[in-house]
Amino acid sequence: MKVYVNGVPRNAIIRIVISMKDTKIMIIGTGGTIAGTGNGSSALTEYRAGSIGVDDLIQAVPALNEYGPFESVQFSNIDSSEMSPYRWVRLALLVNEVAERDDIGGIVITHGTDTMEETAYFLQLTVHTKKPVVMTGSMRPATALSADGPVNLLQAVQVARSESAIHQGVLVVMNGYIDSAREVAKLHTTDVATFGNAQLGHMGCIQNGKAYFYYTPCRKHTSDSEFILREEVELPQVGIVNLYGGMDTEILTMVASRSQGLIVGGFGHGTLPQAVRDTLKKITIPKVRSSRIGNGIVSSNSSDVKEGFIVSDSLSPVKARILLMLALQQERSREDLENLFALY
Repeated sequence: MKVYVNGVPRNAIIRIVISMKDTKIMIIGTGGTIAGTGNGSSALTEYRAGSIGVDDLIQAVPALNEYGPFESVQFSNIDSSEMSPYRWVRLALLVNEVAERDDIGGIVITHGTDTMEETAYFLQLTVHTKKPVVMTGSMRPATALSADGPVNLLQAVQVARSESAIHQGVLVVMNGYIDSAREVAKLHTTDVATFGNAQLGHMGCIQNGKAYFYYTPCRKHTSDSEFILREEVELPQVGIVNLYGGMDTEILTMVASRSQGLIVGGFGHGTLPQAVRDTLKKITIPKVRSSRIGNGIVSSNSSDVKEGFIVSDSLSPVKARILLMLALQQERSREDLENLFALY
């Protein structure tokens, strides 16, 4: 009888864990607040993101030595607001290349928090590995009083070294908690406890250097995903329009004219005013009905098929955009896209 853990045969996990003891953790630096510096220890919101190299981040945390050896690469050193599909594709290619190496047991990516949830979900769909891939960052720059970057980096490495993190998809580790890339969101502008999932709760936590998991992802990801990137590609342009009261519907037409797909962040349960519906009926590109709320699912109703909508399920508009961008690399019917949003 075969015994499975997180969908992986236990004997396969044992082989991975045994080999992990003699492997390196690759730490990939992309910049962000964790690599930022300010003018003094009291500067918590005014600082220069991406001004410290990844090697300096590692050296600043002596406790990491217990979990080595390490290898590092500086992919970029930017404010994460500068992240883009162009950079996501190249980061995914790098992670895939690193993950294929037998001497690498896990990967940690330091990243700014503003777009961390987007980068994490993009990698969740495009990286083909069962090895742990963990993202972390900080809400305070390295020079700040009580900077949170060092402990976040330490805990991210602890998770990357954990047997329990194998085949869990891309993980975000911040402030002592573990979250899945699909569900995680930034919930506060400045609080160190900003990352979480208002609907399902944290996936797990780190206590005394040990990772504890309480649920596993049930949607397709990483090694089970069809969107694996092996070469540089230019992704289709997908626009997002979040609705507001009394909005000029010409905005929808303008965004759609420059896009190959459109995400509409509706009110509540993806509710669309009649004027918006009338405008969208004239737009023939794939359209996803999502919600500006950020919590809960948008489920299909009888008018979606008639009016050509796909629903985003529980994906936020920014994550629905990522899935649609990847899906539109080939021609698909509305039914095909609807199935993808149910699978991923």
